[in-house]
Amino acid sequence: MQSLKSLLGIQKTATKEVYTFKPNTTVSLFYNICALVFLGCGTNFMFDDLKLPRKVVQICRLVSRVFGLFVLMLMFSACGAFFTQHNLDMMRKAQLWLYGPTSLTLYAMYLNSVIRKEKIKRLGYTIAVVLREMSTDTEIEKEMVKKTWRFSYAFAFLVNGLFFCTGIVTGYVATTTNETFTTVVPAWPDLNDHTTAASIARIAHYCVWYIFLVRVGSIYFIILAITIGLQFQYGIMCNYFHSLNSIFDGDGTHEEKEQKYEDAFKFGVKMHSLTLWCIDQTQVTCGVAFSSQFITNLLTLIALMVQFVFMERTFGNCLNVFLFAGVTLTGTGIFMWNAGDVTYEATKLHTAMFHSGWHNCQGQASLRVRKLLTIAMQRAQDRVTIKGFGILELSYDSYISMVKFAYSVFSVLY
Repeated sequence: MQSLKSLLGIQKTATKEVYTFKPNTTVSLFYNICALVFLGCGTNFMFDDLKLPRKVVQICRLVSRVFGLFVLMLMFSACGAFFTQHNLDMMRKAQLWLYGPTSLTLYAMYLNSVIRKEKIKRLGYTIAVVLREMSTDTEIEKEMVKKTWRFSYAFAFLVNGLFFCTGIVTGYVATTTNETFTTVVPAWPDLNDHTTAASIARIAHYCVWYIFLVRVGSIYFIILAITIGLQFQYGIMCNYFHSLNSIFDGDGTHEEKEQKYEDAFKFGVKMHSLTLWCIDQTQVTCGVAFSSQFITNLLTLIALMVQFVFMERTFGNCLNVFLFAGVTLTGTGIFMWNAGDVTYEATKLHTAMFHSGWHNCQGQASLRVRKLLTIAMQRAQDRVTIKGFGILELSYDSYISMVKFAYSVFSVLY
Protein backbone atom coordinates (compact mmCIF):
# COMPACT_ATOMS: atom_id res chain seq x y z
CA MET A 1 0.00 0.00 0.00
CA GLN A 2 2.89 2.33 0.76
CA SER A 3 4.35 1.85 -2.72
CA LEU A 4 0.95 2.55 -4.24
CA LYS A 5 0.61 5.75 -2.23
CA SER A 6 4.06 6.82 -3.43
CA LEU A 7 3.02 6.09 -7.01
CA LEU A 8 -0.14 8.17 -6.61
CA GLY A 9 1.70 11.04 -4.95
CA ILE A 10 0.01 10.70 -1.56
CA GLN A 11 1.81 11.85 1.59
CA LYS A 12 0.75 10.76 5.07
CA THR A 13 0.68 13.30 7.89
CA ALA A 14 -0.19 12.82 11.54
CA THR A 15 -3.86 13.57 10.91
CA LYS A 16 -4.66 12.80 7.26
CA GLU A 17 -3.40 11.93 3.79
CA VAL A 18 -2.19 14.90 1.73
CA TYR A 19 -2.62 14.79 -2.05
CA THR A 20 -0.41 16.77 -4.42
CA PHE A 21 -1.81 17.73 -7.82
CA LYS A 22 -2.17 20.35 -10.50
CA PRO A 23 -5.65 21.63 -11.44
CA ASN A 24 -7.28 20.27 -14.60
CA THR A 25 -10.77 19.88 -16.06
CA THR A 26 -11.51 16.60 -14.27
CA VAL A 27 -10.27 17.96 -10.93
CA SER A 28 -12.59 20.96 -11.34
CA LEU A 29 -15.50 18.61 -12.06
CA PHE A 30 -14.80 16.48 -8.98
CA TYR A 31 -14.37 19.61 -6.85
CA ASN A 32 -17.74 21.07 -7.91
CA ILE A 33 -19.49 17.74 -7.41
CA CYS A 34 -17.93 17.25 -3.98
CA ALA A 35 -18.78 20.83 -2.95
CA LEU A 36 -22.45 20.18 -3.75
CA VAL A 37 -22.32 16.87 -1.90
CA PHE A 38 -20.79 18.55 1.15
CA LEU A 39 -23.57 21.12 1.25
CA GLY A 40 -26.07 18.27 0.96
CA CYS A 41 -24.73 15.85 3.56
CA GLY A 42 -21.83 17.54 5.38
CA THR A 43 -19.22 14.98 4.23
CA ASN A 44 -16.21 15.97 2.12
CA PHE A 45 -15.37 13.33 -0.52
CA MET A 46 -12.86 15.61 -2.27
CA PHE A 47 -9.17 14.73 -2.00
CA ASP A 48 -8.46 18.39 -1.26
CA ASP A 49 -9.91 20.86 1.22
CA LEU A 50 -12.99 22.63 -0.09
CA LYS A 51 -12.46 26.33 -0.65
CA LEU A 52 -15.44 27.28 1.48
CA PRO A 53 -15.50 29.81 4.33
CA ARG A 54 -14.55 28.15 7.61
CA LYS A 55 -17.79 29.32 9.22
CA VAL A 56 -19.83 27.70 6.41
CA VAL A 57 -17.96 24.41 6.85
CA GLN A 58 -18.58 24.41 10.61
CA ILE A 59 -22.27 25.23 10.20
CA CYS A 60 -22.72 22.56 7.50
CA ARG A 61 -21.15 19.88 9.68
CA LEU A 62 -23.21 20.85 12.71
CA VAL A 63 -26.44 21.01 10.72
CA SER A 64 -25.57 17.70 9.07
CA ARG A 65 -25.31 15.97 12.45
CA VAL A 66 -28.69 17.34 13.51
CA PHE A 67 -30.26 16.40 10.19
CA GLY A 68 -28.71 12.94 10.45
CA LEU A 69 -30.52 12.46 13.76
CA PHE A 70 -33.80 13.59 12.19
CA VAL A 71 -33.34 11.15 9.30
CA LEU A 72 -32.73 8.26 11.68
CA MET A 73 -35.91 9.18 13.55
CA LEU A 74 -37.80 9.23 10.25
CA MET A 75 -36.48 5.77 9.35
CA PHE A 76 -37.43 4.34 12.74
CA SER A 77 -40.88 5.88 12.36
CA ALA A 78 -41.34 4.49 8.82
CA CYS A 79 -40.28 1.00 9.90
CA GLY A 80 -42.20 1.20 13.20
CA ALA A 81 -45.40 1.83 11.25
CA PHE A 82 -45.44 -1.88 10.40
CA PHE A 83 -46.18 -2.56 14.06
CA THR A 84 -48.38 0.41 14.98
CA GLN A 85 -50.51 1.09 11.90
CA HIS A 86 -53.27 -1.49 11.53
CA ASN A 87 -56.33 -1.87 9.31
CA LEU A 88 -54.59 -0.25 6.35
CA ASP A 89 -56.09 -0.59 2.87
CA MET A 90 -53.96 -1.96 0.02
CA MET A 91 -53.02 1.55 -1.12
CA ARG A 92 -51.59 2.44 2.31
CA LYS A 93 -49.86 -0.96 2.65
CA ALA A 94 -48.07 -0.33 -0.62
CA GLN A 95 -47.11 3.11 0.67
CA LEU A 96 -45.80 1.49 3.83
CA TRP A 97 -43.48 -0.76 1.80
CA LEU A 98 -42.57 2.14 -0.45
CA TYR A 99 -40.93 4.15 2.34
CA GLY A 100 -40.01 1.70 5.12
CA PRO A 101 -37.65 -1.00 3.73
CA THR A 102 -36.38 1.22 0.91
CA SER A 103 -35.26 3.88 3.39
CA LEU A 104 -33.05 1.25 5.06
CA THR A 105 -31.45 0.09 1.81
CA LEU A 106 -30.84 3.63 0.59
CA TYR A 107 -29.39 4.78 3.89
CA ALA A 108 -27.13 1.72 3.94
CA MET A 109 -25.71 3.03 0.66
CA TYR A 110 -25.14 6.43 2.22
CA LEU A 111 -23.47 5.04 5.35
CA ASN A 112 -21.24 2.74 3.30
CA SER A 113 -19.99 5.74 1.30
CA VAL A 114 -19.28 7.73 4.46
CA ILE A 115 -17.41 4.80 6.03
CA ARG A 116 -15.31 4.35 2.88
CA LYS A 117 -14.75 8.08 2.44
CA GLU A 118 -10.94 7.87 2.37
CA LYS A 119 -10.98 5.13 -0.27
CA ILE A 120 -13.35 7.18 -2.39
CA LYS A 121 -11.00 10.16 -2.08
CA ARG A 122 -8.05 8.04 -3.21
CA LEU A 123 -10.08 6.64 -6.09
CA GLY A 124 -11.19 10.10 -7.20
CA TYR A 125 -7.61 11.37 -6.96
CA THR A 126 -6.34 8.53 -9.14
CA ILE A 127 -8.98 9.17 -11.83
CA ALA A 128 -8.83 12.97 -11.80
CA VAL A 129 -5.12 13.54 -11.23
CA VAL A 130 -2.82 10.55 -11.70
CA LEU A 131 -4.42 9.10 -14.83
CA ARG A 132 -5.00 12.54 -16.36
CA GLU A 133 -1.34 13.45 -15.85
CA MET A 134 -0.34 10.25 -17.62
CA SER A 135 -2.48 11.06 -20.67
CA THR A 136 -5.45 13.27 -21.44
CA ASP A 137 -7.61 14.53 -24.28
CA THR A 138 -9.27 17.93 -24.05
CA GLU A 139 -12.27 17.05 -26.22
CA ILE A 140 -12.94 13.80 -24.37
CA GLU A 141 -12.71 15.58 -21.01
CA LYS A 142 -15.19 18.22 -22.17
CA GLU A 143 -17.64 15.51 -23.24
CA MET A 144 -17.15 13.76 -19.89
CA VAL A 145 -18.00 16.96 -17.99
CA LYS A 146 -21.11 17.54 -20.13
CA LYS A 147 -22.39 14.01 -19.62
CA THR A 148 -21.79 14.13 -15.86
CA TRP A 149 -23.72 17.37 -15.44
CA ARG A 150 -26.53 16.22 -17.74
CA PHE A 151 -27.15 13.16 -15.56
CA SER A 152 -26.76 15.23 -12.38
CA TYR A 153 -29.24 17.90 -13.46
CA ALA A 154 -31.76 15.31 -14.64
CA PHE A 155 -31.59 13.38 -11.38
CA ALA A 156 -31.78 16.54 -9.22
CA PHE A 157 -34.78 17.76 -11.24
CA LEU A 158 -36.62 14.46 -10.78
CA VAL A 159 -35.90 14.26 -7.04
CA ASN A 160 -37.09 17.81 -6.39
CA GLY A 161 -40.08 17.32 -8.70
CA LEU A 162 -41.04 14.18 -6.79
CA PHE A 163 -40.85 15.97 -3.44
CA PHE A 164 -42.94 18.99 -4.45
CA CYS A 165 -45.42 16.97 -6.50
CA THR A 166 -45.99 14.59 -3.59
CA GLY A 167 -46.61 17.52 -1.25
CA ILE A 168 -48.97 19.27 -3.65
CA VAL A 169 -51.02 16.17 -4.47
CA THR A 170 -51.21 14.99 -0.85
CA GLY A 171 -52.09 18.50 0.34
CA TYR A 172 -54.83 18.83 -2.26
CA VAL A 173 -56.33 15.49 -1.24
CA ALA A 174 -56.14 16.46 2.45
CA THR A 175 -57.95 19.77 1.89
CA THR A 176 -60.71 18.42 -0.40
CA THR A 177 -61.46 15.13 1.35
CA ASN A 178 -61.41 13.67 4.85
CA GLU A 179 -57.91 12.21 4.27
CA THR A 180 -54.92 13.35 6.35
CA PHE A 181 -51.73 14.86 4.94
CA THR A 182 -49.73 11.62 4.93
CA THR A 183 -46.69 11.16 2.68
CA VAL A 184 -44.52 8.81 4.75
CA VAL A 185 -46.73 6.45 6.78
CA PRO A 186 -45.44 7.07 10.35
CA ALA A 187 -45.43 4.99 13.51
CA TRP A 188 -47.32 7.93 15.03
CA PRO A 189 -49.77 9.57 14.55
CA ASP A 190 -52.56 7.31 13.41
CA LEU A 191 -53.76 8.00 9.86
CA ASN A 192 -57.21 8.97 11.13
CA ASP A 193 -55.90 11.36 13.80
CA HIS A 194 -56.95 14.91 12.81
CA THR A 195 -55.57 16.76 15.84
CA THR A 196 -53.22 19.74 15.46
CA ALA A 197 -50.28 17.83 16.98
CA ALA A 198 -50.80 14.99 14.51
CA SER A 199 -50.89 17.42 11.57
CA ILE A 200 -47.65 19.09 12.71
CA ALA A 201 -46.00 15.67 13.05
CA ARG A 202 -46.99 14.70 9.49
CA ILE A 203 -45.62 17.96 8.08
CA ALA A 204 -42.39 17.32 10.01
CA HIS A 205 -42.19 13.84 8.48
CA TYR A 206 -42.60 15.37 5.04
CA CYS A 207 -39.84 17.95 5.60
CA VAL A 208 -37.40 15.39 7.04
CA TRP A 209 -38.13 13.16 4.06
CA TYR A 210 -36.65 15.90 1.85
CA ILE A 211 -33.53 15.96 4.01
CA PHE A 212 -33.33 12.19 3.54
CA LEU A 213 -33.65 12.58 -0.25
CA VAL A 214 -30.90 15.21 -0.34
CA ARG A 215 -28.47 13.20 1.81
CA VAL A 216 -28.94 9.97 -0.09
CA GLY A 217 -29.17 11.67 -3.49
CA SER A 218 -25.83 13.38 -2.90
CA ILE A 219 -24.06 10.02 -2.99
CA TYR A 220 -25.44 9.39 -6.46
CA PHE A 221 -23.41 12.35 -7.75
CA ILE A 222 -20.15 10.92 -6.42
CA ILE A 223 -20.75 7.48 -7.93
CA LEU A 224 -21.87 9.12 -11.16
CA ALA A 225 -18.64 11.13 -11.44
CA ILE A 226 -16.52 8.04 -10.75
CA THR A 227 -18.21 5.71 -13.25
CA ILE A 228 -18.34 8.32 -16.03
CA GLY A 229 -14.71 9.22 -15.32
CA LEU A 230 -13.70 5.57 -15.77
CA GLN A 231 -15.82 5.28 -18.89
CA PHE A 232 -14.05 8.19 -20.58
CA GLN A 233 -10.68 7.04 -19.26
CA TYR A 234 -10.89 4.11 -21.67
CA GLY A 235 -11.57 6.53 -24.50
CA ILE A 236 -8.45 8.50 -23.54
CA MET A 237 -6.37 5.30 -23.45
CA CYS A 238 -7.64 4.25 -26.88
CA ASN A 239 -6.59 7.63 -28.28
CA TYR A 240 -3.23 7.26 -26.57
CA PHE A 241 -2.46 3.90 -28.20
CA HIS A 242 -3.66 5.13 -31.60
CA SER A 243 -1.31 8.12 -31.28
CA LEU A 244 1.76 5.87 -30.90
CA ASN A 245 1.74 5.36 -34.68
CA SER A 246 2.94 8.93 -35.08
CA ILE A 247 6.23 8.10 -33.33
CA PHE A 248 7.52 6.52 -36.54
CA ASP A 249 6.69 9.69 -38.50
CA GLY A 250 9.07 11.83 -36.42
CA ASP A 251 12.77 12.59 -36.73
CA GLY A 252 15.58 10.28 -35.64
CA THR A 253 16.90 6.86 -36.54
CA HIS A 254 14.60 3.87 -36.81
CA GLU A 255 16.24 2.29 -33.74
CA GLU A 256 15.51 5.41 -31.69
CA LYS A 257 11.89 5.39 -32.86
CA GLU A 258 11.57 1.71 -31.92
CA GLN A 259 12.91 2.38 -28.43
CA LYS A 260 10.64 5.39 -28.02
CA TYR A 261 7.63 3.34 -29.16
CA GLU A 262 8.48 0.48 -26.80
CA ASP A 263 8.80 2.84 -23.82
CA ALA A 264 5.54 4.59 -24.75
CA PHE A 265 3.72 1.26 -25.10
CA LYS A 266 4.96 0.14 -21.67
CA PHE A 267 3.74 3.45 -20.26
CA GLY A 268 0.31 2.75 -21.78
CA VAL A 269 0.27 -0.71 -20.21
CA LYS A 270 1.07 0.88 -16.84
CA MET A 271 -1.83 3.31 -17.35
CA HIS A 272 -4.12 0.38 -18.15
CA SER A 273 -3.04 -1.45 -14.97
CA LEU A 274 -3.82 1.62 -12.89
CA THR A 275 -7.23 1.91 -14.56
CA LEU A 276 -7.99 -1.73 -13.69
CA TRP A 277 -7.06 -0.91 -10.09
CA CYS A 278 -9.63 1.90 -10.22
CA ILE A 279 -12.25 -0.58 -11.46
CA ASP A 280 -11.50 -2.89 -8.53
CA GLN A 281 -11.68 0.01 -6.08
CA THR A 282 -14.99 1.13 -7.56
CA GLN A 283 -16.35 -2.33 -6.87
CA VAL A 284 -15.00 -2.22 -3.30
CA THR A 285 -16.19 1.29 -2.44
CA CYS A 286 -19.49 1.32 -4.35
CA GLY A 287 -20.47 -2.36 -4.31
CA VAL A 288 -22.93 -1.87 -1.44
CA ALA A 289 -24.47 1.06 -3.31
CA PHE A 290 -25.00 -1.04 -6.43
CA SER A 291 -26.58 -3.87 -4.42
CA SER A 292 -28.72 -1.52 -2.31
CA GLN A 293 -29.99 0.23 -5.41
CA PHE A 294 -31.07 -3.07 -6.95
CA ILE A 295 -33.12 -3.99 -3.85
CA THR A 296 -34.57 -0.48 -3.65
CA ASN A 297 -35.55 -0.52 -7.31
CA LEU A 298 -37.28 -3.89 -6.96
CA LEU A 299 -39.27 -2.97 -3.83
CA THR A 300 -40.20 0.47 -5.13
CA LEU A 301 -41.43 -0.67 -8.52
CA ILE A 302 -43.56 -3.45 -7.02
CA ALA A 303 -45.05 -1.05 -4.45
CA LEU A 304 -45.77 1.56 -7.14
CA MET A 305 -47.50 -1.00 -9.36
CA VAL A 306 -49.67 -2.08 -6.43
CA GLN A 307 -50.50 1.55 -5.73
CA PHE A 308 -51.40 2.15 -9.36
CA VAL A 309 -53.80 -0.79 -9.35
CA PHE A 310 -55.70 0.26 -6.20
CA MET A 311 -55.53 4.07 -6.31
CA GLU A 312 -58.01 6.52 -7.78
CA ARG A 313 -56.41 7.41 -11.09
CA THR A 314 -56.56 11.16 -11.00
CA PHE A 315 -53.98 13.31 -12.80
CA GLY A 316 -52.22 14.19 -9.54
CA ASN A 317 -52.01 10.59 -8.31
CA CYS A 318 -50.75 9.33 -11.66
CA LEU A 319 -48.16 12.13 -11.91
CA ASN A 320 -46.91 11.30 -8.43
CA VAL A 321 -46.52 7.59 -9.26
CA PHE A 322 -44.80 8.31 -12.57
CA LEU A 323 -42.38 10.75 -10.93
CA PHE A 324 -41.56 8.23 -8.21
CA ALA A 325 -40.96 5.58 -10.87
CA GLY A 326 -38.86 8.05 -12.86
CA VAL A 327 -36.64 8.86 -9.88
CA THR A 328 -36.22 5.16 -9.09
CA LEU A 329 -35.47 4.11 -12.66
CA THR A 330 -33.14 7.07 -13.24
CA GLY A 331 -31.30 6.46 -9.96
CA THR A 332 -30.78 2.83 -10.89
CA GLY A 333 -29.92 3.83 -14.44
CA ILE A 334 -27.21 6.20 -13.21
CA PHE A 335 -25.43 3.16 -11.82
CA MET A 336 -26.24 0.51 -14.39
CA TRP A 337 -26.08 2.52 -17.64
CA ASN A 338 -22.73 4.10 -16.88
CA ALA A 339 -21.28 0.90 -15.44
CA GLY A 340 -22.39 -0.78 -18.67
CA ASP A 341 -20.67 1.97 -20.66
CA VAL A 342 -17.43 1.22 -18.80
CA THR A 343 -17.71 -2.40 -19.95
CA TYR A 344 -18.45 -1.31 -23.53
CA GLU A 345 -15.61 1.21 -23.76
CA ALA A 346 -13.16 -1.32 -22.31
CA THR A 347 -13.85 -3.71 -25.22
CA LYS A 348 -12.27 -1.20 -27.62
CA LEU A 349 -8.90 -1.07 -25.89
CA HIS A 350 -7.31 -4.25 -27.28
CA THR A 351 -8.12 -3.09 -30.83
CA ALA A 352 -6.46 0.27 -30.15
CA MET A 353 -3.38 -1.59 -28.87
CA PHE A 354 -3.23 -3.67 -32.05
CA HIS A 355 -3.34 -0.53 -34.22
CA SER A 356 -0.68 1.27 -32.17
CA GLY A 357 2.10 0.77 -34.75
CA TRP A 358 3.92 -2.36 -33.55
CA HIS A 359 4.33 -3.54 -37.15
CA ASN A 360 6.86 -0.74 -37.74
CA CYS A 361 9.35 -2.43 -35.42
CA GLN A 362 12.01 -4.75 -36.84
CA GLY A 363 14.41 -7.44 -35.64
CA GLN A 364 14.80 -7.88 -31.88
CA ALA A 365 12.66 -4.83 -31.20
CA SER A 366 9.81 -6.44 -33.12
CA LEU A 367 10.17 -9.64 -31.10
CA ARG A 368 10.09 -7.78 -27.79
CA VAL A 369 7.16 -5.59 -28.79
CA ARG A 370 5.09 -8.51 -30.12
CA LYS A 371 5.51 -10.41 -26.85
CA LEU A 372 4.52 -7.31 -24.88
CA LEU A 373 1.60 -6.62 -27.23
CA THR A 374 0.28 -10.19 -26.92
CA ILE A 375 0.27 -10.05 -23.12
CA ALA A 376 -1.23 -6.54 -23.05
CA MET A 377 -3.99 -7.42 -25.54
CA GLN A 378 -4.81 -10.63 -23.69
CA ARG A 379 -5.24 -8.65 -20.49
CA ALA A 380 -7.27 -5.97 -22.27
CA GLN A 381 -9.60 -8.65 -23.66
CA ASP A 382 -10.59 -9.76 -20.15
CA ARG A 383 -14.14 -8.55 -19.60
CA VAL A 384 -14.26 -5.47 -17.39
CA THR A 385 -17.44 -5.45 -15.31
CA ILE A 386 -18.88 -3.73 -12.28
CA LYS A 387 -21.26 -5.93 -10.32
CA GLY A 388 -24.01 -5.80 -7.74
CA PHE A 389 -24.03 -8.49 -5.03
CA GLY A 390 -20.70 -9.56 -6.57
CA ILE A 391 -22.54 -11.53 -9.28
CA LEU A 392 -24.99 -9.24 -11.11
CA GLU A 393 -23.23 -7.46 -13.96
CA LEU A 394 -24.40 -3.86 -14.28
CA SER A 395 -25.30 -3.11 -17.89
CA TYR A 396 -28.15 -2.05 -20.16
CA ASP A 397 -29.28 -5.67 -20.52
CA SER A 398 -29.32 -6.33 -16.77
CA TYR A 399 -31.19 -3.04 -16.27
CA ILE A 400 -33.99 -4.19 -18.59
CA SER A 401 -33.97 -7.63 -16.96
CA MET A 402 -34.32 -6.09 -13.51
CA VAL A 403 -37.35 -4.00 -14.56
CA LYS A 404 -38.94 -7.08 -16.14
CA PHE A 405 -38.22 -9.08 -13.00
CA ALA A 406 -40.03 -6.49 -10.86
CA TYR A 407 -43.07 -6.72 -13.12
CA SER A 408 -42.93 -10.54 -13.04
CA VAL A 409 -42.94 -10.54 -9.23
CA PHE A 410 -45.90 -8.14 -9.23
CA SER A 411 -47.76 -10.37 -11.73
CA VAL A 412 -47.26 -13.42 -9.55
CA LEU A 413 -48.41 -11.63 -6.39
CA TYR A 414 -51.40 -9.88 -7.98
